[in-house]
Amino acid sequence: MSAGGSTVWINTPEDDKYWNDYSYVEVSIPAEATKISFGGPCYQTWMGEYTNPCDHSAIRYSSSYFISKWGPGPRFMHSINDCPYSTEDLHYYARPSISGPTTVCIGSSATYTVSSAPASYTWDKSTNLTLVSTSGNTATFTANVIGSAWVRILMDGTEVAKYDFTAGTPVGIISSQSAITGAGSYQFYASSVPSGVSSNDIEWILLPPIGYSTLYIGRTPMISFPGGGLYTLKMRYYGTCGYSPYASQQISVPGAPVTDPRLLSRAYPNPVSDLLNIELDENVIEKLMESGLAKGKIDIDIRLYTHSGVLVRNLISSNKKMQLDVSNLPNGVYFLHVSSVLTQNPDVITVIVRR
Repeated sequence: MSAGGSTVWINTPEDDKYWNDYSYVEVSIPAEATKISFGGPCYQTWMGEYTNPCDHSAIRYSSSYFISKWGPGPRFMHSINDCPYSTEDLHYYARPSISGPTTVCIGSSATYTVSSAPASYTWDKSTNLTLVSTSGNTATFTANVIGSAWVRILMDGTEVAKYDFTAGTPVGIISSQSAITGAGSYQFYASSVPSGVSSNDIEWILLPPIGYSTLYIGRTPMISFPGGGLYTLKMRYYGTCGYSPYASQQISVPGAPVTDPRLLSRAYPNPVSDLLNIELDENVIEKLMESGLAKGKIDIDIRLYTHSGVLVRNLISSNKKMQLDVSNLPNGVYFLHVSSVLTQNPDVITVIVRR
């Protein structure tokens, strides 16, 4: 039991169980071994010398010491030769294992290696991998589809060793922290996202029915629903192989839908490194113009704030498409406010500056 596994042996004939089911294989280098079988013919020297058909096994503790059980006695740590059983025909066994990368990007290849390999075996793989080549105790695979992946080796159809890893950046899971009872802010959680992913690399997009989108950042953001209706919440994260696919969840919010016109159609690219493109919703602008309140044009107030509320950019324009230069701003999270005198509240989205 100290060596692992649910099946153990104490006496003949069970000491060969582990190598008969291929969970251990015989190796020629004693330093690789963790278990030892004492071969025959076997004789005991105990209170005198005599010969009988004994059967014995041990755990390899070091290059000079074994741990084994002597008849009805307890387990002993002993010198290899300080043992009542013959050490003339020792067989060394090790548990095969596979090593290699824990993540393989889609379209990329990775090589996996078998340690303590059996004399003969075949490679097997999950369906989202392609076997490229084998050489000695190694095999190279290409990842084709995002998700969980594995490689293993087989002997006579029996699994000897298996290695689990990830292909690409898998999609996360959106979890709600509380029931949605109406307009307001609710906390959500990004599940199945690797623990090493930075909170600033987890992005959320809220899509209301009127087409206005809001970007949130973090592992447990507070998502604000401006009014009742059917919303779509999307989440992705930036992992070892780039952005994951979006996880998507539809959310029905009780209550009356939001009626304040949304000026902003989209702001891109986001994350942005130099120029942020800002596009207004032409349908909303035209309806405001038709109302007679605009008097021929609408001045749009564009403001960019830091996470702590410091105004770092300000632009007023009547154009439907504008650009905001953020090339000399530090990397980080900012808030873009888009408003006019004809709207009660600004459109607010999160903008990430990243180079």
